Amino acid sequence: MTMVTVEPFLPRHAAAVDLAAWCAVFSDGYRDSSGSTVPQSALAERLLAEEPPAMRWAARAGSGDAVSGVAQLRSQPHQPGTGFLRLFVAPSTRRNGIGSALLFEAMRTADEAGMDRLQSTVLAGATGESFARTVPGLRVVLRLELQEQRLDQEWVLARCRELVARRPSAYRLVHWIGPAPEQLAASFGRVMGHVLDAPGAALQMSSRTWDTAAVRAWEATMITGGEQLLVSAAVHSASGEVVAATVATVPASGGPVADQHDTAVLPEHRRQGLARWIKAEQAIRFHEHFPGVRAVVSTVNQENLPMTAVNRLLGYRPLSGRLLVEAPVVAGHAGP
Repeated sequence: MTMVTVEPFLPRHAAAVDLAAWCAVFSDGYRDSSGSTVPQSALAERLLAEEPPAMRWAARAGSGDAVSGVAQLRSQPHQPGTGFLRLFVAPSTRRNGIGSALLFEAMRTADEAGMDRLQSTVLAGATGESFARTVPGLRVVLRLELQEQRLDQEWVLARCRELVARRPSAYRLVHWIGPAPEQLAASFGRVMGHVLDAPGAALQMSSRTWDTAAVRAWEATMITGGEQLLVSAAVHSASGEVVAATVATVPASGGPVADQHDTAVLPEHRRQGLARWIKAEQAIRFHEHFPGVRAVVSTVNQENLPMTAVNRLLGYRPLSGRLLVEAPVVAGHAGP
């Protein structure tokens, strides 16, 4: 009987074959759980450049076998004592104790690092949820919905063009690919500071100061793996400042699936239809600048009813449910 082996995974010291296998398992698992595609080459580039590196492990079904299970643990800066775990096992080697062995190592390391809780996202109703629910003390923190907007369906683009044409008075549309224009960076940052106003957002990200330097640092992290950053925004005509913005990234390959990240509107400019206006504009810009993008995916808290309503109007449709789960760190936990 073969024994599962788990070892720390250090990308810069890993053999090329192991780095490729680790990235393949992670990329496939991430795609299945989030709907987004992380190209293996881009992921490898990101891991090799990362400073400081996250805690990672590689698992094999037996000594000398290929890497078939991966895990990554990061501390959550906005929640002291909490770590965020991603754990994926190749379908062909599941139910052989690989996931349990990886979880044991993650729990042990989290305990040594002084963490008292681990969080993760799992696909609702799938094997990942069944595995997660075997962890003692597990609770569901947020119920999320993965949504998809199909840009290869003409009615979606027609709807977006119609909405863009309904220009709210006192505003103008702008968009950029890459860094924000210097004259808009500061006000764009102020808008991004209000991403935390969305229901449940504080459970997923930390509060930060969004000055121009912070905007530039954030932009750099968004394109680490070669992704292209697309921002559509509403500018208040009288002040010349950004008052609403929506952010997305396109894979380095130019498609086929883009990620819709954050949308925010300054409180004093809400209820003007700006969110649907800028997101409709974004879909059109995708179509114009990135013809290889056939779909846009977004994850929305099910309690965020206003954003869900906006997305449905723009042609987004639900794909699957995801759960943000949390469990106490239990030293010596051996997994299911």
